[in-house]
Order: sequence, then structure tokens, then C-alpha cells
Amino acid sequence: MARKEIAKILITGPFNAGKTTLIRHISDEQSSGKDVRATDALSQFKGMTTVGLDFGILHVDEHLDVHLFGTPGQSRFNFMWRILSKGALGTIFLIDSSSQRAIDEGKGMFQYYRERSDDPIIIGATKRDVAGAKPINQLVAELNIGNTTIIPCDPRKVDDSKTLVLSLLQAIIDQQTGDGGEYDDDYDDLMDLT
Repeated sequence: MARKEIAKILITGPFNAGKTTLIRHISDEQSSGKDVRATDALSQFKGMTTVGLDFGILHVDEHLDVHLFGTPGQSRFNFMWRILSKGALGTIFLIDSSSQRAIDEGKGMFQYYRERSDDPIIIGATKRDVAGAKPINQLVAELNIGNTTIIPCDPRKVDDSKTLVLSLLQAIIDQQTGDGGEYDDDYDDLMDLT
């Protein structure tokens, strides 16, 4: 039996963007990180928060597993961002499109990752169904993301999460091969996972 390839992908973004939810819904195997009661000003938005990491494995096919490493979203845990990003081939950056607080934090956090790596980043705009969610073009302007791809996403929906992973895998392949074409047919299996 041939050895499986492993692709490490970082799942990051500000507090309450849907990182843990995405990993829980898309993973075939998972080991949730340590969630503790939020005790600072952010507790008004969410009762529990990740303080370590979230981890999941997505079995794409017999040749490829994607290891998903989810970071804590609070800046006080930013030392984990650097640690968890080591060895990642790319990043899915989630942003709560209904929260100005998240957008303001996300701008700095996005720049943190962009300045430290040339690896591909795909942005998932979450909470599109919440009143006051910003239009995608406004998010692009406020986050100052340049030509980074931004995709509307509900991390509770497996197909939305798969679209993010597939888009990032394609960006990784394109970067490594210098190709700018459509996604490789070898990864059609990703969309067929149940």
C-alpha cells in the first residue's frame, strides 16, 4: 500500500468566526482543542472559546489526507498562531462578516499571516445569514486583502467547507506548479465525501 500524502492546512481568523465549527463538520477524524469559558469582554458574544487548538483529518482519497489545524481567535493567544502555522501549505482565514469588531481584528490578523508567509490564503466570509452582514465587496475593501480570494461560507454546511478546502488545495497546487488553471480532477473526490 502506498504511503498517503498529508497536507497541513491552517484554519484561522478572529474570535467567533466559525473555525471550530468548520473543523467539526468537515473532519472524518477529529480531536477538539480545549474550550474554556470566555471571561473577558468577548464573553458577551460567545460563552466558550478555544485556547489551544482544534485538529481534524479530512480523508480526501486513498492518496491524500488533509490535516486541519484550527487556531484560537483571540489575540492574547497569538503565540499559538506562529506555532501552528509551521509546516502549513496554506491557510483558510474565516471572518464573521456580520461583526465590525471581527472585521477590524481580522484586518490586522490577516496582515500578520500575509507578512509571514507567501503560502496561499483563502478567506471564508461567515455569518452571511445574519442581519447586518457586510457585502463581499465591502469586506474586500475593509480587510485590505488585495487579490486574495474571498468565498461566502457557512461552516455548518459541509459543502461550503469543502469548497474552501478545495479552493485552497487548488491554490497550493497552482503555486507549486506555477499553473493557474482549474482544479485538478484528482480532487473531485473531495466534493463526493459524505
